[in-house]
Amino acid sequence: MDSILTTINSSAVDAWTLLSSVLALVVLTAVLLVFGLRGGRSALVSLILAMYAGYAIYAVFPFTSTILAFGSDAMVRTILSVAIFVVATILPYLIIKRLTSAGFGSLSFVPNLILSFLAAAFLLALGYQLFAISSVYPLTDTLHAAFAPTKYFFYWFIAPLLGLFLFAR
Repeated sequence: MDSILTTINSSAVDAWTLLSSVLALVVLTAVLLVFGLRGGRSALVSLILAMYAGYAIYAVFPFTSTILAFGSDAMVRTILSVAIFVVATILPYLIIKRLTSAGFGSLSFVPNLILSFLAAAFLLALGYQLFAISSVYPLTDTLHAAFAPTKYFFYWFIAPLLGLFLFAR
């Protein structure tokens, strides 16, 4: 009996350790999943496409360095970076949502979950590569190994597009 309890306790601790090591990804995925399920037709698809447009606008925005210079420390600069990205994503989202809602059916739970995960991974990769979130919010070694290397950024960058190609028909 003691060995069974020890095994159960050990398994629960291992599961909690695994969950806590990827908690930021799980929470971001859950938020995007709720947005996709509650947002109506094509909300998640529109958001994913708008994030790409927001990234492009952020990359060419001529005043990014000027705005970031107002940040006195890493926290303020990260918040300003994220705010610029969010503002650069809102207008494309509204336009794309209007364009895609007319002829796009809703996605079921599983495609929404997969697209939410891929979009969350994309946002974490952007956070590491563009917004320097690791200097503000220390993520676990598991997430750091997956999102910090610049050689993986391309794969996280195209993952939502591949998901859209597979699920958005």
